[in-house]
Amino acid sequence: MKILTRKSGGFSLIEVAIAVVVIGLVASFALKGKELINTVKLRSVAEQVSAIKLATQTFVDKYGALPGDFSQAREMIHDSLANGTGKGSISSVDDAKRFWQHLVASELLNMELVNGHPISKIGGYYTVSSNIAGHPGTWIILCRNTRDNQSFEGILSPADAYFIDKNNDTGNPTTGEIQTIKGISASGECFIGSQYNLKNKNKDCVIIFKIW
Repeated sequence: MKILTRKSGGFSLIEVAIAVVVIGLVASFALKGKELINTVKLRSVAEQVSAIKLATQTFVDKYGALPGDFSQAREMIHDSLANGTGKGSISSVDDAKRFWQHLVASELLNMELVNGHPISKIGGYYTVSSNIAGHPGTWIILCRNTRDNQSFEGILSPADAYFIDKNNDTGNPTTGEIQTIKGISASGECFIGSQYNLKNKNKDCVIIFKIW
C-alpha cells in the first residue's frame, strides 16, 4: 500500500489563507483597542473640566473672587500662595498658574500640577484665560503650549474636538459652552463655518470650555 506524504518546507494555500485571516483579525482588534483607549481618554477630558468648573464656582461662592485673581489668598488660604491682583480676570501665564495653585491649596481641586498646570489624560495640559480674542468670559483651555495665554498650540484633531463637543455641548465649534479655536502653527482648518473639518487629520485644534 502506497503511503502519501506531504513534502516539507512549504505551506498550502489553505494554511496561507488562514494565516492572512488571523493577522487581519489581530490587526483589527488592535485598531479597535486603540480607538477604545482614545475614546476613554476623550471622555476623561469632560470629566476633568467638570471637576475644575465645579471647584471654580465653589471657590467664587466661598471667597467672592476667581481663583488666581483672589487678592487675599495668602491671608485666607495658605501662607505659601501669591495673591492675585483683584482685577476680575485671568490674563497672563502667571495669573493662570495662580489659578491652579489657589484651587489646589483651597482643597477644592484634587489634581497634580506639573510646571504649574494640571495635565490632561489625552495629552497636553489645561490652562485658563479671560483674554481669548472673540471669546468673552473665562475659559479652560486644553492645549500643548502657550507663550502669552492668548494663543495656543493645538493638541486635538478636529474629530477628537468634535467628539468632546457633540457629547457635552452643541457640537458646533463656534457656539455654546464648549468651542474650538485654531491652534498657532496649525497646518489645516479645525472647522469650516459651523462644521468641524473632519477631513483634517492633524492635531491642530484647541478646545476651550467656558467656566465663568
